[in-house]
Amino acid sequence: MKRELAALPVGVVSAPNFALGVNLFVALAARAAELLAERPEFGAWIHELHHSAKRDAPSGTAIGIRDAMQGAGYKLSVDVASTRVGSIPGTHTVGFDSPAETITLTHTARDRTGFARGALAAAKWVNGRQGWFTMRDVLGL
Repeated sequence: MKRELAALPVGVVSAPNFALGVNLFVALAARAAELLAERPEFGAWIHELHHSAKRDAPSGTAIGIRDAMQGAGYKLSVDVASTRVGSIPGTHTVGFDSPAETITLTHTARDRTGFARGALAAAKWVNGRQGWFTMRDVLGL
């Protein structure tokens, strides 16, 4: 059975988060990290909030944001903090702080609709393709 499945011409989209807005947010955070990579006075941090039943902390999305920032050339450590409380679907904030100013970017999921819409967009996009893809591929980033 495994051989038959491996031989099928299929495409797979893999992502820690399928919401279109989150994936655009990750791209924005990476671009900000790239712009601030040569500014060591700006330290970076990520804070993510999720519902109290979420088991992983930090979330895969927060780790993906950090990895994207580091992949964009940000060489300083990026502190990641997690909060689990109530019924929050998901909020991620990226911050860059210096002695004189702070820059923040935030994405907030209002409900799970964005995740479902992103998964549907990925399914439509991958139809007829072969191989492993990410949401960056789906969005053309």
